[in-house]
Amino acid sequence: MAVPNPERELKRLEQKAKAGLDRVTIITGASTFFRGEALEFALAAVPKGRDLRSIDGQQDTTDGRELQLLRGAGLFGGGTWLVVRRAENWLAAHGEELARGLDAVSASCGLILDATKFDKRTKIGKALAARDLYEFRELYAEPYDRSRSPLDAELIGFVTQRSRALGVPVTAEAAFVLVATVGKDLGELVGELRRLAERLGAAAKTKPLTPDALRGQLTCSFESTPFEFAEALLERDRARCLRSLAAMFARGVKGRDGSSVDRGGVFPFVTSWLHQSLANAHRGRCLLDRGVPASEIAAQAGVRTFADRYVRQVTQNPQARLRRGLHLLHETQRRLRASGEDPQLLLESMLARYFAGERR
Repeated sequence: MAVPNPERELKRLEQKAKAGLDRVTIITGASTFFRGEALEFALAAVPKGRDLRSIDGQQDTTDGRELQLLRGAGLFGGGTWLVVRRAENWLAAHGEELARGLDAVSASCGLILDATKFDKRTKIGKALAARDLYEFRELYAEPYDRSRSPLDAELIGFVTQRSRALGVPVTAEAAFVLVATVGKDLGELVGELRRLAERLGAAAKTKPLTPDALRGQLTCSFESTPFEFAEALLERDRARCLRSLAAMFARGVKGRDGSSVDRGGVFPFVTSWLHQSLANAHRGRCLLDRGVPASEIAAQAGVRTFADRYVRQVTQNPQARLRRGLHLLHETQRRLRASGEDPQLLLESMLARYFAGERR
């Protein structure tokens, strides 16, 4: 079953909170932003007069005794509500005991669990999935039907709806510009809308802002990927390489599964993709220099996607430049292992040497 739009899921939780939460409420999914909003709704719905116990599953180590609080009255006789945020580690430690005690939660008590994900095939996973569960995925940055306009993406709809709610309505085109400038992080987008509302005041409420109205008003920030970094290097764009590198180390990157890669994982992710890109381009250049027609290079090199881009990169880069890139990359990887220098500075040094003598 497909995970519903997170805004619809949030509305469902809001309605449930108004009517009264179940004794066990599960908040899960990849979207930190929506899970945070969902937790606010859930906490606001905890009945008055209850003892509220909060645990951070990543920072707090417990012996599991807090589960006993869910079986009866609290300190003042009103019952206890237990809230466990970022509960993955906590579930790993106390999941079996929780599974045995879910049905024993007192009518005056409650449990609110927040976790990015849990294995629904396990005993505790099946037990939690059978409870009042709300799952919040990330918003799609592009339309599911790629034949539709990019303005039809869920993320663009989110920005236009939140802009109206915050008193600074924007057109879909302006929302697209805002996402391209600020990035795809929902918290940062909402924060930027709030800054616009404060900066523009009553003038923002007269009519929806257009892209021209946003010019010079936005906080410039952007995300990048190892794919973009490698593309910029092969297209000999030094400035774009440096922008991409700075963005990845400042804002992080997403892994192949969509999860965030911490700063320590940026270097191996970037260098792995760059090595693959340089090696593929070198393979194609060798074919070209042996007389293979440019129109056949992608097929013979086994490249099935972005074939036109690949051919352009092959024709723009002679073998000597590609070999130099691979040599410098291997040397940078050895320097990191040997010296432990700052990985971003090492990659910037590699770029400086790679582009030495190149026209900017």
